[in-house]
Amino acid sequence: MKKNRLFQWAGLVCLAGFTLMGCKRNEPAINIPGGKGDLAVISMLTNPDGMTGTSWMQLVDGISPKSVDNSQSVQIGFGTAPLPVLGNDIFTVPDYGQSNTFQKWTRQSDGTLAKGANFELPNNSFATHGSFYNAQKGVLSTMTGRLLVFNPATMQLIGDGIDLMPYKTGGYVPFTGTIFFDDDKMYVPLWNCNERRMPQGDPIIDILVFDAKTDKFITRIQDKNTRLTCPGYPYGEQKNIFKDEKGDIYMIAAGAFSTDPKYQTGIVRIKRGTQAIDLTYNWVFNDITIEGEAGKTSWFNTGFYNGGGKLYGWLDIKDYWSDPSKPNWLRDRSNIAVEIDIYNKTVKKLPIPHTCAYATHIGKYDDLLIFSVWGDANSGFYTYDPKTGKASSEAVIKMTGFPFWCYQFK
Repeated sequence: MKKNRLFQWAGLVCLAGFTLMGCKRNEPAINIPGGKGDLAVISMLTNPDGMTGTSWMQLVDGISPKSVDNSQSVQIGFGTAPLPVLGNDIFTVPDYGQSNTFQKWTRQSDGTLAKGANFELPNNSFATHGSFYNAQKGVLSTMTGRLLVFNPATMQLIGDGIDLMPYKTGGYVPFTGTIFFDDDKMYVPLWNCNERRMPQGDPIIDILVFDAKTDKFITRIQDKNTRLTCPGYPYGEQKNIFKDEKGDIYMIAAGAFSTDPKYQTGIVRIKRGTQAIDLTYNWVFNDITIEGEAGKTSWFNTGFYNGGGKLYGWLDIKDYWSDPSKPNWLRDRSNIAVEIDIYNKTVKKLPIPHTCAYATHIGKYDDLLIFSVWGDANSGFYTYDPKTGKASSEAVIKMTGFPFWCYQFK
């Protein structure tokens, strides 16, 4: 979430070139302190400015009530969640500007954590997030206008990657939302942003489509009629693009992260078998009615699709800002948990405490949903049962710092 620091680096990397550095081979995994269990958790500690800090990852056993410190944790890059978990492997990107090391971690059969292979990304590439096509191919988004293609099994770069500079629409390097694979198509949402990674120009949904096998360009989906901007917000569990049981693709559009009402937030849809935005569905969230909440949405922060048309999310509500003129992502507990019916277009508030933008993860443990909360009373991971509508009365796993991310291994 470390946006301000990211903005500072964004202006610099526009001029950065690509210099490949040596790759470490797929070395044997090394057992390390990192806890033991079936649930990976990450806590994030920030410095007072909110722009710098540390992130810590560990394994814990189940979701029985417990308090967790960082004594058994390993330090990872600050500010960005891991890529989607692949089998028993967790992949973490470097801290912005502090390292170029892309690292794999593996949960062993005995429930312990091991440090696996890594490789050095191109200098100043500033990889922020990525996705997997299969066990032999993954893609990393960078802030230098290039997608890096790599093999997650051997932990090596593949070729020169995919150049996005021919598709830029302004004077800045193109940045992407979450990369989404649907069968053999790769959807790459483009953000038309300035050097501070804020939207510029007219609101637009802009998506590139590539052949996932060959990396060849197929088509470009653009629409200025949605009123929405920045599809596929990349943080959290990176589930802000998903496909429902009907085969339709949904993308959450972040807008301008509550900073500019010109760029609104909501959901766009691409119907199965089409390569266009479905304007009959287009759903802007800024003026919607939320059952149980009088305030209005300024930013659809995070989403988690649980099937059956039910999407769970965090919405930023301006009424809860400490300064009505601007958000404080670090301190404003202005995000509310909601259940969204994507078919009937209804939204209701859930009985979960408010949180700040640094703790808005949604995951799952068996049949329970897990919400990260930096709360007034306590901070950690709350559970919610979508069958009964009941939430835990407090954080079941209390954390030091911001509860940033979690994942259950099965």
